[in-house]
Amino acid sequence: MRPIRKIMMAAVGALSLMVAPAFAEYPTKPVELIIPNKAGGGLDINVRIMLKHLAKYTDATVVVKNIPGGGTTTGTRAAYDAAPDGHTVFVFHEAFMGTSAQGILGRDFRDMIPVARAGGIDMMYAGGANAPFKNFDGLMAHAKANPGEVKIGVQLTALNHIVALSFMDAVGLDFKLINVPGGNGPMRAALIGGQVDLAVTLPSAAKKFVENGDITAIVFMADYKPKALPEIPLSSEVGLDGLEWAATTYFFLHKDTPEEARIWWADMMEQVMADPELQAELGAKIEDLRFARGEELQAEVEASYQRFEAIVDKYDLKK
Repeated sequence: MRPIRKIMMAAVGALSLMVAPAFAEYPTKPVELIIPNKAGGGLDINVRIMLKHLAKYTDATVVVKNIPGGGTTTGTRAAYDAAPDGHTVFVFHEAFMGTSAQGILGRDFRDMIPVARAGGIDMMYAGGANAPFKNFDGLMAHAKANPGEVKIGVQLTALNHIVALSFMDAVGLDFKLINVPGGNGPMRAALIGGQVDLAVTLPSAAKKFVENGDITAIVFMADYKPKALPEIPLSSEVGLDGLEWAATTYFFLHKDTPEEARIWWADMMEQVMADPELQAELGAKIEDLRFARGEELQAEVEASYQRFEAIVDKYDLKK
């Protein structure tokens, strides 16, 4: 089981759904949500769905500001450097931890405080149709017989790079890391085309490719069976307890932001994530809709970041 991800969605009482936030003076102007990658990606779409439902609970103006570039560091630094008055919110996932732990970001990760966890997208490993294995046991047998020959696709310094190193560490085997920049599309093309044998993807995105035989489902790195591919083995079922990875939607504010803004966002996102219409709409895209705030959230994020630091230290990735 995964202690840092075992979070039950907090219950929201009827009163909290009906009353306005306690801090009527915040926000005093439009709020920008910085996402450090281009519009149209999975995170961007999911956040815009959340904002649509947020409008039921507040008249505040909240807009998404996409700032791509620098491998997500351009937008991330912009969030750090904005005035810490609560009118700039940073929304991102575990890749933020990776760039910070590797020293790429040039900012202290802990200067940003998580105020809300708003679901996440869990990851699976898939094999190419022409890879010399068809399942997890076959992968292990081939990798043991051919050390360093299994080609695993990564984008160097990105989240899937850290995941690959964690996977190698967990199974005690070496793989050949192949750099495939450009995101999920190029990675899936490399997998289908045989340039890599193994790559991270998402069950919902992989479903049609598994069904038509272009890729094979190897292992799902989560603690529940995905609806899209319920037959895929969980990491815990193949002896890899604790090897759960996700791209979790976190809302961050700078540590110097007034407490009232932190509470406002936690209260608002708690209502949004409990909204039945949000759950139906966003739940059609992602399966993990769990919410967290406060000490529970802080403990989750801190534990996750420490895992990134451990991988960075072990594989000497610090820039």
